[in-house]
Amino acid sequence: MLKQDSRSDSSKVMMKKLNLFILLFLISSCGGGGGVSEIPQNYSPIINLSSSLDEQLITKSISLNWTTQNVNSCSASGDWTGEKSLSGSADVQILKVGENTFTLNCNGDNGSISVSKNVIGYVVQRKIIQQSIGGALQDREFFIRYPLTPSDSSYPLVFFFHGAGGNGEGELNRHQAVIDLIDEGNFIGIFPSGYQNKWNVSNETAADDVDFFKSIIDDISSSTIFNLDKVYGVGISNGSGIVNKIGKETFIFKGIAPLISQQSEPVGEKVPGIPLSVYQVNGENDDLVPIEGGSGVAGTIFMSAKASAENWAINFNCSMTPNEEEIYWGSFEVAEFTYADCLNGVEVKYFVVKDSGHNIQFENQIDLFNQIWEFFIRTTN
Repeated sequence: MLKQDSRSDSSKVMMKKLNLFILLFLISSCGGGGGVSEIPQNYSPIINLSSSLDEQLITKSISLNWTTQNVNSCSASGDWTGEKSLSGSADVQILKVGENTFTLNCNGDNGSISVSKNVIGYVVQRKIIQQSIGGALQDREFFIRYPLTPSDSSYPLVFFFHGAGGNGEGELNRHQAVIDLIDEGNFIGIFPSGYQNKWNVSNETAADDVDFFKSIIDDISSSTIFNLDKVYGVGISNGSGIVNKIGKETFIFKGIAPLISQQSEPVGEKVPGIPLSVYQVNGENDDLVPIEGGSGVAGTIFMSAKASAENWAINFNCSMTPNEEEIYWGSFEVAEFTYADCLNGVEVKYFVVKDSGHNIQFENQIDLFNQIWEFFIRTTN
């Protein structure tokens, strides 16, 4: 029995020695003495490049900011050029529609690196405003078309309201003459979209489109490029209805051009807050918006074209004896009626295009939108 205990004690001693040997081996493998191994240093070149904006109106500027590590020199390429400091900032101009690419190239002892930042240049901007309609929030869109080479600090605004079934983008792309006027630097165009492709003039939808218009004004008011003292409205068909309604219910428009429509009777009963110039155009044979008034499209009860123009003129204390002329818009004979000597120098005109219906087929024969713009400029301050 004693011999067995002796052998057991001997085995335990041997195991302790073996464990101590293994421990010493492991320690020595790790550098010995409990020392900490060194972490390899990263000397690879690094660039951090950022932009103040991801999109910008062409000809305007954005700010680029950058920092670097482990580099000796840097240069720019793409849509900016030149030698650059190892860290810094620069204001750069956006010169083209679409992607503008700004690349920073840097070299260091352990290699080179290039980093790029893309900024989208635009002349057409789509914006969204949320509006409560029928108890639910709905996205309402509008498009802003800027001049192709905007150089002025501030521009007048002209709103263009499409007819029933249309939208803002379609109206933007519909009239080349309007785009030409914008690109000449006369004004910035704004093209809203009606809810369900209609404007609520006579309960066509549940949307409050006058409120939508005012929300657009609020949305853009922080930018000085928009001259909110010179705001005008052009509407076609159902768009004319909302132009008339906004003209009566707000203090914003300086002039309006309702085309192939006149005021509805409920809108005619409203009193405008400020004098504004009116350029109203009607087709003699319009079967949707009857020139003599009465029931028309969407169950709307219209004033006659003459009564609608007189209504504006009475509100602005114009001379109620209009100047009458027979003129031609290309091959179309037109009766022109002008109410002058109005408050604040505004003017009310209405035109009856002979042998024409619910359309503006004459627009290219007379450069209609240029005439409207010249009328706005001549008759408003």
